[in-house]
Amino acid sequence: MRSEDDIRERIAELEDAYDRHDPPSSELEDEAEVAILRAIEELEWVLGEHEAESGFTT
Repeated sequence: MRSEDDIRERIAELEDAYDRHDPPSSELEDEAEVAILRAIEELEWVLGEHEAESGFTT
């Protein structure tokens, strides 16, 4: 399993790559951006909840 730092670094890389292709040029791309950002937000929430309970472990 990846460490929390590895996961957060990968998320940052994906956000940077996505931002290089902004703004969306179609409705489909706009919807995809919203879905990606929601997934990132949910992952951050899950990681935060897990850290609050017992800390992040691999």
